[in-house]
Amino acid sequence: MLIRSRRLLIAALLALPLASPAQSPAANKPVRLIVPFPPGGNVDLSARILAPELAKELGQPVVVENKAGAGGTVGLDAVAKSAPDGTTLGIASPVNHLAAPSLYPKLPYDSIRDFTPVGLIASVPMVLVVGPSSPVKSVSELLALARSRNGAMTMASAGSGSGNHIVGELFQEATVVRFVHVPYKGSAPANTDLAGGHVDLHFDQLSSVLPLVQGGKLRPLAVTTLRRSALLPDVPTLAEAGVATFDASTTLGLVLPGKAAPELATRLNQVLDKVLAQAAVREQFARLGAEVKPGTPAEYAEFIRGEIARTAKIVKDAKITLD
Repeated sequence: MLIRSRRLLIAALLALPLASPAQSPAANKPVRLIVPFPPGGNVDLSARILAPELAKELGQPVVVENKAGAGGTVGLDAVAKSAPDGTTLGIASPVNHLAAPSLYPKLPYDSIRDFTPVGLIASVPMVLVVGPSSPVKSVSELLALARSRNGAMTMASAGSGSGNHIVGELFQEATVVRFVHVPYKGSAPANTDLAGGHVDLHFDQLSSVLPLVQGGKLRPLAVTTLRRSALLPDVPTLAEAGVATFDASTTLGLVLPGKAAPELATRLNQVLDKVLAQAAVREQFARLGAEVKPGTPAEYAEFIRGEIARTAKIVKDAKITLD
């Protein structure tokens, strides 16, 4: 009987899931995937691609929760203040995670200490666009015209400190050409005024401008990444257009609250990378103009530290302040 009992115990142990409670989200609870921006944007669309596939892999519901406000910092703060048990995940963006420490003097969280990196998700290039009535057809023509106008040309953005603004500042630094910054309350009104000829140029996410480019309402001059976009194959990169080594994009990552167990982050990273490897998921991101970025938590942590430092220098040098 004793031998039989031991055999039954061993069989029961072998039947248990390999992941311990520290390696998986709390059982029998839905997982909140917090999107710190309103529905319909690039971050929200990315979350809605991931959520159903994450749910399948985890074996529990994953619910997208939009919690917008203050440039995305309200939603990310909610992640930081949640229990680190895996039932709350957040999507971090360059603005609310990497630039926020330099932009918000009273930021309610520490972008490094209060989050546990899970992994990068995807990156979307930005596109330098002008209006259809603009006389410029290339980056070189744009720079020549800007120099002839002695800094009077206007550069729209989705708001002071937005990713659009920061990439525009990088472009000015790289070309030693200045523009008058015109901040808007979002990309949509900025692109509307650009199409109407009220401002001269704008850097915006490919996912936002693609329909306008395809409809002839905006003219693309270059993409900001080192590789051309498959959705705009005839549009050169800024590096190809003469702005050497220019490389910038909107890169999203998945984070847990701070103090989450390393084993949990590793387990969720494995799940995330498995989802990102799916052909159907990659195709959905590709339709947004995005490229998936699988990798380890350590690689994402290194990316975070490097980008926070890089962004801090841009904000300081350009004297960027929030409206």
